[in-house]
Amino acid sequence: MYDEEKPTELALSLPLSEWWYNSNWHSSIGITHFEVVYGQPLAIHIPYLAGDNKVEAIDRSLKGREDCIKMLKYHLRKAQSRMKYQADKHRVDKVLEVGDLVYVKLQPYRQQSVVHRTSQKLSARFFGPFPAIAKIGAIAYKL
Repeated sequence: MYDEEKPTELALSLPLSEWWYNSNWHSSIGITHFEVVYGQPLAIHIPYLAGDNKVEAIDRSLKGREDCIKMLKYHLRKAQSRMKYQADKHRVDKVLEVGDLVYVKLQPYRQQSVVHRTSQKLSARFFGPFPAIAKIGAIAYKL
């Protein structure tokens, strides 16, 4: 006998997976599938407040979803701060003056345009020194 009171796990996950598919940005059309069908962007996630729904099973399910979203946001913020800390350990703020000599590190595929080497493995890592001619932006310089 089919019990309509208790939704199955598949029945709960199907609308969420459909929402995920329709809200993802598609590279070939440049917009989401929802925008193609309805002509407007999908509404943002509105948090669920406990007790808004009269059906107990739906209330529990939506409350669990909100708790999961809060936990995911917490862990994402924690991982983001950890990655920023690790990246900032290797960064140095340098301010150059016009006329300072600097070395330039180029990508391996760009080294062909500066100097042709028979072996990329043994090529120089830095090129220069080049004088800084002008300051273009906050961290950009013309060499």
